[in-house]
Amino acid sequence: MGHFLCPFVFYIRNTTLNMQHSIHHYSNYTMHQLLAAPYFLEWVRFPDAANSAFWEAFVQAYPQRAADITKAVAIAKTMYVVNEKPQPGESRAVWNEIYKEIKPVRRISILWKAAAVFLVAMVAAWMIFRTNTNNRIEVASRFGEVKKLLLPDSSEVTLNGNSSISYSKEWNKREVWIDGEAFFNIRHSDTRGFEVHSTGLDVNVLGTSFNIRNRRGITSVVLNSGKVLVAAEDNKKLLLSKPGDMALYSKKENGLTGKHVPVDHYTSWQQQKLQLDQVPVSGMFEMLEDDWGYHIQLRDSSLLKKKISGEIDMKDKQVLMDALAIILNANVTQQGSTIIVTPN
Repeated sequence: MGHFLCPFVFYIRNTTLNMQHSIHHYSNYTMHQLLAAPYFLEWVRFPDAANSAFWEAFVQAYPQRAADITKAVAIAKTMYVVNEKPQPGESRAVWNEIYKEIKPVRRISILWKAAAVFLVAMVAAWMIFRTNTNNRIEVASRFGEVKKLLLPDSSEVTLNGNSSISYSKEWNKREVWIDGEAFFNIRHSDTRGFEVHSTGLDVNVLGTSFNIRNRRGITSVVLNSGKVLVAAEDNKKLLLSKPGDMALYSKKENGLTGKHVPVDHYTSWQQQKLQLDQVPVSGMFEMLEDDWGYHIQLRDSSLLKKKISGEIDMKDKQVLMDALAIILNANVTQQGSTIIVTPN
């Protein structure tokens, strides 16, 4: 049986809808149908004595379904989509509306053979580790790959998918160039600094850890520990001194700004997970294109306005496809590296 991700949840105003539940009613439900069943989702998200007793009795009556229930519970805890965050105490009222909002979603047909052909082609096209004619070393990652490496000074670098780092083979100066996204854990030195260069931005450090991302003309630096000095090409500078401090630079707008963010939302890609908090669907699609090599064909641009909160485990591509179908209430198909989203 395939793997599925939990359905979306819309937070809207309260109405009441009573339902009678029967153990036997769910006896023939597939895992996909369970993940679209409001009473099952209510048990996963907001367990109480009544719904816990119901589903325990279900497993006792149908022990052959225990494995499906266990898998569905694990998946249903991972992700949800919201229009706005609920106020404290509103979560229970949310479920009164879920009963009339959740619609069945057709199971997705995934062209895995075509995807495999695409992956092989991508592997053949990339040179993972090479020394170029300018006496420089370059390390690159494939789409969807998280790659770890150790620099000559024992500093640690983790590359996100479709990213590269380069530096001088002689290593006379602790200095690297990054294209894409990387997490740095810099080995401390009392005498030698460390510089990271990205598009229009330089990061100067001694011993610290931070994440840097350069996509679509925008570079962000998020501090994990220590301190870093971020300098833009227009000589504007910003000191990041607390974990979660972020510097954001737009080459188009030629501006350097700062704010504070949750660190794990910007570093979870190292575990091949997406941590999302009120992220527009458009932003998620950009990540899928930039980091994983997907091309998105969307036939209803209004879907881009939805916002997503939660976590997606990117290790299972079937889960990703099912997640997109459920959270967008759409039919999702894959043709090679292209994901086609059509509203139901």
